[in-house]
Amino acid sequence: QGVENKIDVERAMGRLSRREAAVLYLWVTGYSQAEIGEMMGVTHQRISQILENICKSSEKLDVNYRD
Repeated sequence: QGVENKIDVERAMGRLSRREAAVLYLWVTGYSQAEIGEMMGVTHQRISQILENICKSSEKLDVNYRD
């Protein structure tokens, strides 16, 4: 299943903006929303919104990210 998830994430990242892809990459590699927000100069709430938007768009692709 790990390989399938990697393929799904790579496929989905190709459809994301540069900023969304960066947020997703940092999140799936283990950074918290607060840490990502600090790195990107935005609030953790904004990171949460970005991740929510990514998840909503991924539902159309049937992509699953970190459980």
